[in-house]
Amino acid sequence: MIGQILGGRYQITAQLGQGGFGITYTAIDTGRPGTPQCIVKQFKPMSVSLYTLTNAKRLFDTEAEKLERLGNHDQIPRLLAFFEENQQFYIVQEYIEGHDLAQELISGQKLSEAIVIQLLQDILEVLNFVHEQKLIHRDLKPSNIRRRKSDGKIILIDFGAVKEVTTQFVNAQGQTSLTVAVGTHGYIPSEQTNGKPTFQSDIYAVGIIAIQALTGINPYPGGFSTDSKTGEIIWRNHAQVSSKLANIIDKMVRYDYRQRYQSVNEVLQAIKTLSRKSSPKKLWFGAGLLVLITPIIFWIFSQVNKPKPIVTTYDGVNTGITIKYPSSEWQPIKPPGGDFEDEVIKFVPKNQNQQNNCLLEVVINSHELPKKLLSLDEFKNEALKQIQKNNPNQQVTDASQQSTTLSKFPAYKLTYTRQDGECKLQAMEIGTLRNGKAYFITYTAEEKEYNKYLEVVEEMINSFEIKAE
Repeated sequence: MIGQILGGRYQITAQLGQGGFGITYTAIDTGRPGTPQCIVKQFKPMSVSLYTLTNAKRLFDTEAEKLERLGNHDQIPRLLAFFEENQQFYIVQEYIEGHDLAQELISGQKLSEAIVIQLLQDILEVLNFVHEQKLIHRDLKPSNIRRRKSDGKIILIDFGAVKEVTTQFVNAQGQTSLTVAVGTHGYIPSEQTNGKPTFQSDIYAVGIIAIQALTGINPYPGGFSTDSKTGEIIWRNHAQVSSKLANIIDKMVRYDYRQRYQSVNEVLQAIKTLSRKSSPKKLWFGAGLLVLITPIIFWIFSQVNKPKPIVTTYDGVNTGITIKYPSSEWQPIKPPGGDFEDEVIKFVPKNQNQQNNCLLEVVINSHELPKKLLSLDEFKNEALKQIQKNNPNQQVTDASQQSTTLSKFPAYKLTYTRQDGECKLQAMEIGTLRNGKAYFITYTAEEKEYNKYLEVVEEMINSFEIKAE
């Protein structure tokens, strides 16, 4: 499919992922000035009978119209086109630069109650609009919830409604049935597993995401324990959470959908009440005001007078790569006997604590691409296997998403934790293929220090360039 033009204008550039319902690609729109990037999703019906295709086309057009209405919301990707070609259905959507929540909800890491409350509110506000349009998302999970890079807002993607069209089977009498339930195990309740999703099914999925954030436990595989008598999820013992928030989440994930909140707005009101109750009382008098604003004044003063880091460009003369790094704070370490080719360039902080023996580095590497590995997806899978081999007891998260790039080329992103002696480390690897070579950057830091340097590291990664040959 790479290089193929669909719909007369959308040229496929890379495959992002493949699931039971179809394949997602990045593409460029050759029909628009500047050939902007977009997302193309291919759906293949389970049956190619005339009855099924005719009915699927009708349902696909109906669901595409719904997605068109949803795209009027700023936090839902716009639908750019939808069409049928060679008995397969395609939708083209706006390219959203950012990352999905799978990158924020890392296995083994618990988020604070305040962060989870804000996350719930952000997701539910967009979901409320979706439900107002009489549409159920049906596949809410961290990888289908993105955080836009430009403003940090939550974006809902990959609605399950169109997927349902591809799972329909129509017999000669015109009777329609679903061949498989739409959704992702761990995030869908029993009624949706049985092919009967409700608006409360989406509320259940958001509740599961909240539990995942608070406990650091992935709901699938393995998942959470359940009460043998009631079927309710047992999770509070894995989290530090107030009873008020826990009660709200418990109601969101009730086994019986009739016992859950009956609308997103109900959940929002409960969450907002909780936010107000957890907010500090106003202290806008006398010394209280001084106590509040003094740290802010000092912080602003320190930021204004804080010297800007000196940025230097590292140039790999023999390999055609460049990367910018804050040379006033970080330094490159070149390996002996070469310049980058099949070797390593490391960047480490100059003021790294000598008493802390835990690893802290940004490593850039490149090597010739084996002939048997021709696609980015295949190379990512090999990298994933290697990481899992080296860290058999650790969870690896595929944080690849539609906006992941390296030197403006489609890239994969893997995040994982590993134990190195007494050091618990967190790592992120991002890689791409170009000119018959694999290029990848790995950031590793002690888990508690990871976020401290993440912003600087992301700026370095964004500045990385592979010169065209």
